Order: sequence, then C-alpha cells, then structure tokens
Amino acid sequence: MSLTSFLRRLSNTRQRALIWIHGPQAWGRDRVQDLLPEFEGQGVLVSDRPLGDMQALSAREAHRYLGQTLDFLVFDAFDGFNPNTFGQLSGALKGGAPLILLTPPADDWPDFPDPEYRALCVEPYRPEQVDGRFLDYLVSVLAKCTYRVSWSPEGLTLPEHWPYAQQVEPPGGPCMTPDQAGAVDAIMRAVSRRRRPLVLTADRGRGKSAALGIAAARLLEAGKTVAVTAPDAGSVAALQQQVQQLAPAHAEALCFRRPDQLLHLQDQAQVLLVDEAAAIPVPVLLQLVERFPRTVFATTVHGYEGNGQGFALRFLARLRSRGIEYDEVKLEAPIRWSAPDPLEQLCHSMLLLDADASLPASAGELRFEQVDRDALISHPEYLKQLFGLLVLAHYRTSPGDLRILLDSPNMLLFTACQGDTPVGCVLVAREGPLPSDLAEAVWEGRRRPRGHLLPQALVAQEGWQEAADWSAWRVVRIAVHPQRQQQGIGEQLLQQVRLQAEAEQVDYLGASFAAEPGLVRFWQACDYWPIRLGEQRDPVAGSHAVIVIAPLTNGVGQWFEEARCWYQRSLLARLPGQLADLEPQWLPDLLCNTPAIELSAADLKRLQGFAYAQRSFESSLLPLTLLVQRSLSQWSRLGLDADNLHLLCQRVLRQEPAAKVLQPCGRKAQQARLRQLCDIMLRQVCAES
Repeated sequence: MSLTSFLRRLSNTRQRALIWIHGPQAWGRDRVQDLLPEFEGQGVLVSDRPLGDMQALSAREAHRYLGQTLDFLVFDAFDGFNPNTFGQLSGALKGGAPLILLTPPADDWPDFPDPEYRALCVEPYRPEQVDGRFLDYLVSVLAKCTYRVSWSPEGLTLPEHWPYAQQVEPPGGPCMTPDQAGAVDAIMRAVSRRRRPLVLTADRGRGKSAALGIAAARLLEAGKTVAVTAPDAGSVAALQQQVQQLAPAHAEALCFRRPDQLLHLQDQAQVLLVDEAAAIPVPVLLQLVERFPRTVFATTVHGYEGNGQGFALRFLARLRSRGIEYDEVKLEAPIRWSAPDPLEQLCHSMLLLDADASLPASAGELRFEQVDRDALISHPEYLKQLFGLLVLAHYRTSPGDLRILLDSPNMLLFTACQGDTPVGCVLVAREGPLPSDLAEAVWEGRRRPRGHLLPQALVAQEGWQEAADWSAWRVVRIAVHPQRQQQGIGEQLLQQVRLQAEAEQVDYLGASFAAEPGLVRFWQACDYWPIRLGEQRDPVAGSHAVIVIAPLTNGVGQWFEEARCWYQRSLLARLPGQLADLEPQWLPDLLCNTPAIELSAADLKRLQGFAYAQRSFESSLLPLTLLVQRSLSQWSRLGLDADNLHLLCQRVLRQEPAAKVLQPCGRKAQQARLRQLCDIMLRQVCAES
C-alpha cells in the first residue's frame, strides 16, 4: 500500500493517524512539502517558519483553534514540543485527518536542544542543563506503536494491520449520535427536578459541549433563564455555537459567567450548565450545587484541560457525603471521528492523558523515597501511576506538568509506596537564593524572573529584602490516592521532604495554593503557617492565594516571628478594602497562631462598659475592634455560628452600616447581639490571663 492509498483509507473510514517524519530538518521539511498537495481544507502548521503556502503558528497561539475543526495538522518539533499545544490541536482534528509530526532522527531526538527548554529553566539553570527525559519517553512510545506511519531517510513504514472502523447511525435532528441524543434527554430530565444534579462525562470529540448547547437552546426557547460557566469563555464556544444555530433569537439571553462571578451574583438563573467541570475546584462546584438547584456538570475525562478521573472520584464522593443524589451519563461514541481511533490512543500514551492511579491489593508497609527521575523512563507503568496521582490531586494538572516532572532541573520528587505501587507523592521545586543584582531588581519591581515564586513574593510583594539570600523548597504538588487519604500519608511525605531539606541545609519550606479552610488546616497541622494572602481571587477557584512557610534555620525562624506579625496586621488592615470579599468564616484559620493582640486596662474597662452597661457601639468601636482581632483564632472554640462571625466581621472589622447586615436585622438588634458577643469574648480573655 502506498502512502496516498493509506491517506485515502483514513478519509473513507474517518479514522485518524500520526505520520512520524524523523530525520534531518531540511530533509523532513521537504517530505512534508511533498505531502501537502494530498490535503485540502483548513490545516495548521505549528512551527517557527512557514512551509510552502502554509503560515506558521507558534505554540502559544494554539488556543485560537479551540472549538474549531482542523482538516490536517503539521507539528514541527524542531521548534519545540509543547505537550499542551500538541494535545489541544490533536483533539481538533476531524475524522480522516492526519497529524504530521516532524522531529529529529529518533536516536538523536532525546539529545536535541529543544527550544521549549527555555520555559523549563529557572535561575540559575540553563537550557543546556535539561536532560531530555520527556523526549526519550516520547521516542519509546512512538517506537512501540504499531498504528502509525514512520518515515525516515531509511524508508517509509506503513502499518501492517489497521483496526476496523465502527459505524454509528445518526439519530436525526441536531444530535450526531444516539449517545448525544441520550445526553440531551438526560439534561432535560435533570433540569425538571430540583436538587438532583446531572454529571455528564466524555472523552474528547464525543460532543458533550454540543449536547449542552442543544439542551440550552431548548431551555431558552421554553422561556427558562440559563447560565453557563467554565474555566474560561473559550471552553464554551461549541455550546454557544449550537445555541446560535438552533435558537438565534435567544442567543443573547445565554449568560456566561466565570465560576467566581456566579457565586457573587445577586440574580440566580433557573438552570446552570457547567462545562469542563474537572478544571474547576471541587469546593467551588459544591457551592454551585447549593446556589443553583438545577445544575448540569459536564467534563472531559481525558484531556489537556485537566483530567476528569480525579473530578469523578473527588466530586461525586463529596456529593454522596452530603447526601445529594445525582445522575450520571457517559458519552462513549465519538462524533468527530470513527472508533477505534489510533491517533486518540497514541496521544493518550504520549501525553499520559489516560493516566490512572492504581491501588495495591491490600494495605502494606509504607516505603518513602526520593525518586531518581532517570529511572522513570525505564519504568513507564510506574511513571503513569505517579502522574495519575498528580492528576487525581489537582484540577489543573495538564500534559505540560508531565514534562515539568521529568525535565525541569530544579524539580525533586518524593513518593510513598505500598509494595511497588505509589499511593502518594510530592513534587518540589528548588527556589532561591537570588543573586544580589537580581534581588535588587525584584525588590524595586523591575524584574520578574521565571520561577522562584516564594522568594519573589516575599521580596517584591511583602518587602522582605533579606529573603532573597535564603534557599527554599516549594511544594508544587502533593497527592495522596483518594482511598488512602485521612491516614497521615500526606503528613509523612512532608516530613520526609523536611528531613531531606534539613540535611541539605535549606532555609525554609513553603507552598502556595488557593485558600480554603480545610487545606489551610492541613498545612498548619504539618507546621506550615500563612505568611501572605493575595488580593485577587482566582477566577476559577474563586478564592485568594495563600503562601505558607515552615522555617528550617535559626535565621529564618527569628525573622518568621516578625513576618507573622506583619502578615496579621496586613490582613486585618485590608479587610475593609482589598479583602472586602473575604469570607468571615475563613478568618480563624487564616489567623490561627498569630501573635496575641494586647488589650490595656483602659481597653478592658471600655469593653465592660459596652458589654454590661449602655455605652454605645460607636464609642466602643476601637477597643471592640482590638477584642475581635484578638479573639479571631478562638471563634470556633467559642461556638460562634456563621451569622455571628459575619456580624462581627462586617460591623466591627469592616465597619459596614447596619443596613448592609441581614442577620440580625436592624441596628438595635445588632447592637444587642454585639453586647452578648463582647461578653463571650471578654470571658475568654479573662480566662487566658
């Protein structure tokens, strides 16, 4: 069979394949140019230079083609292999389309100075120090694959066998498969009931977003108000396209909002459709369930956007723990191409899109170790399980993180294993110290070097110039298999990191994450304490970023006491302004174990006058503010409910007028409650003294 005949067969069966052209760059580009006349329609060339009549597209511009359909794709790895771009564009290829991958010779590719290495290096590392583990892994996957074309100077090799393409009869109407029609019916049933969300899952190309759009069009035509959310507006392009085609008169009524915006909207839509839910934190999804009684969650199970396996495990388990019943529908049949699709299977292997974390048959003794990343390439199944843990643990894990895990020279990896199976892991980045000239530029706000998140935050944002001289290990990811959580494995992993860091005389450990009370408490239990709370909410997570630190050396330990005082003063001072949207119930955890605020005898006397006499709220505001600030970390111990926390925060710390606080209603009722709360807090202060 000739290559032309093979391409014709692909077109007839609507299956896709990878054509791997590996050899010298000029030779490879000539082979691609020979192939281009075989293709018609819209193609994309990812490269640093045009080829024939095709204009080049940089990897950073690939997002422009999200939601579009491509007739063919040429991916020039001489310009760098960006895993996320490769995953994005491969999923946009239509059935029958080829993906042409142009690379150096197979034996030479792992040693090729990939331009992507610049993005993997932080000071003081240089691109030439990057080991090509990821490229070595890609070569091994491509070499083993039998369903791909290989073209080198030694010759052209076509697959000896090819899987039989399954044919699916369209059901008619806007739906392309019976699966999709069933999903639309399930959505319409789900939104007719309250408090029973629908969870819709699918691999890429199954028409899940289009199913949401078809259902949205029907709902809008029926007079329903429909809100749509996703990690970004580009994720709902296919959904909006369906609404525009099927219900153009109602398209403008479809309301897109980011997840964080939805949580603060006054008006509430009758139906909420959530696309790419796996890329949204589970706590945010749970808040959406509470706020919107008719909700549909849809997500890609295996995709560059973030893996849906962890979403299914974490989110559905949380729904069950809250006693919330839900329905599940999974779309199996692809729409863009015919199954089985060799390119889809190959991309899953190349990018570990189908990575799952397995469990040992029974619990055994835990073994903790620092992993030699060179050894991961020769143990691909172990690598897949490790990456599967990271996918389960974090909603934003993407194929790019696989390359960081294998190649970034400042990364360290620690694991907890039972037998030969990893059940937990920690990915750590070395950061700092910063050279003196760079530190000065960072402090002045003139430079923002790649990486070094912790020292840059401390120097540039908090003004601690001395932090530039310290070395740090930042925990980038910590993952424990969901069925092994609540067993102390995460704490033990962090202890292993601490022991190794102390042995290497590292100055401090740290982490940065979206603040959420449960997470903050976990890190505090491991002796990591907040040192900075960001001002802006993450548009997806809906919460502020917090940095926690664990000092390891005496010098950092002495500074840390002063820094914690500064953090406390900064957070409290920003509550009325920059942190005006911070939830009051988060304050006890964020300010736990901060230095106690002193109350003078005069302060106590004025507070007694407010609590037990008739001194006014206005005349007592200053000492009352000090009392509330001092008592913050004790709020949960004092048994104060959410309404009381909200009252203290809004009326005292933020000095909001009485009309803006709903519980209790009215100035007199609020003042009476504040007197009671003042009494409770005063008793606690007296007990402490």
